Amino acid sequence: MNTPPVDRDILQEMTDVLVAAANPERVILFGSQAGGGGAVTEHSDVDLLVVESEPFGAGPSRLDEMRRLRRALRSFRGPKDVLVYSPEEFDKWRRTTNHVVARAVREGEVLYERA
Repeated sequence: MNTPPVDRDILQEMTDVLVAAANPERVILFGSQAGGGGAVTEHSDVDLLVVESEPFGAGPSRLDEMRRLRRALRSFRGPKDVLVYSPEEFDKWRRTTNHVVARAVREGEVLYERA
């Protein structure tokens, strides 16, 4: 069963929460909610790719950061998938053909980009 995409105001609120929590360089909506992954159904999640300012490793791990950002969004109903990448990783993977970053760039919608 097809359902309407998530409300634009909710997407903006989610983006505001992510910006406050992570101070990212970029937030991209991708997947079915952005029109790139087929029809939106009642089981569709909100796929968000967050490009953070710093690389991962010495400080928080990527997995810890994804968990932290998912927790920041827990007040929003429905399933969410938050992927995080450093700027270097984003630049590297955006030019490939079979990586989620490339797909997000190709089919997604930039919700936030730091000026």
